[in-house]
Amino acid sequence: MKSWSQLLVLTISCFVLQPSYAADEYFDSNGVKIRYVKAGKGEAVVLIHGWMGDSSMWGQDIFGNTRLQPAQGFQAIAFDCRGHGKSDKPHDQAKYGTEMAADVVRLLDHLKIKKAHLIGYSSGSFIAGKVVAMHPDRVISVIYGGQAPVIVGKVKATDFSDCDVFAKALEDGKGLGPYLQAVMPGNKLTEQQAQGLAKFAYGNKDVKAFALAGLSFKELAVTEEQLKKCQAPILFIHGGNESAHVKNRVAMVHKLLGRGEVKIVEGADHMTTLAKPEFGAAIVGFLQANRGR
Repeated sequence: MKSWSQLLVLTISCFVLQPSYAADEYFDSNGVKIRYVKAGKGEAVVLIHGWMGDSSMWGQDIFGNTRLQPAQGFQAIAFDCRGHGKSDKPHDQAKYGTEMAADVVRLLDHLKIKKAHLIGYSSGSFIAGKVVAMHPDRVISVIYGGQAPVIVGKVKATDFSDCDVFAKALEDGKGLGPYLQAVMPGNKLTEQQAQGLAKFAYGNKDVKAFALAGLSFKELAVTEEQLKKCQAPILFIHGGNESAHVKNRVAMVHKLLGRGEVKIVEGADHMTTLAKPEFGAAIVGFLQANRGR
C-alpha cells in the first residue's frame, strides 16, 4: 500500500486536456458528509484516492485545491473518502470498511448517474473492487492502479502491515516517527528526523480517522465469484519498480479473473507512477476504448 507516499504531493495528468475549475460540493452518505468535486461533461469517471490522501491526488492548483482535468467526452468526479480530506471523519471503525465503497454508489445516486467508470489508486483499488463486486450493474469499466481488489481467502497477515504499524504507533502515544521509520525505504531516519517529518506530515491531520480507515480495509474483501459476475472491462496499471507485494497481488488477481489488460509503467514506483505521462495516456486510451458501453 505504501502509505508513506502520501508524504509527497502527487499532482498527475490523469486524462488531460485543459484544466478545469472544480468547486467543492457535499452530500449526505448515511449520516456522513462527503465532499466531492466534478468537472467536464460526458460519461462519468469516479476517482478514488489512496489511504491518507484526498481528491487533490488527481490534480491540484498552487494552493493545493483539487483541480480536475478531464478529457473531452468525460466527466471527472473525485471525492474525499470518509476519514480524509474535507469529508467527515468518524471515530468509529464500523463507519469505515464497506461504508467506504457504499459512498461511491451513494455518490452516483446523489448525482443521478446510473453507471460510471471507476479508477482507484492504491487502497482506492480495494474500494473500487468492492463496488465492482457488490454493484456490477453500476460499472462501465474499472482501473486498478497500484493495487488490486482484496480477495477472500487470499489475504496475508502482512497485506495491511502499514495500517497495523500506523495504528500501533498511534496507540502507543509516542508519536508517529516509529511508523515512518518502519515503512520508509532504507529506514535511515533517526528518531528525531522521523518525529519531525511525522509532525510535518500529520500534525494537522485526523490521524485517528486514518488509523480506523486503514484497519477496516480487510472488510473490503470480495470473492473471486463476485468479481467475475461483473463483465466490465478491466485495466491493471502499476510501476515497473513497484513493490514485489503489489506486483504479486496484481498478478494473482489477474490470473484469478482470467481477463483484463495489464499496463506496466517502466521506471516508476508506487509514488512516481502517478506523475508519469504513460499513466495518464494509458487511462485515456482505456476510457476512450470503452466509451459508450
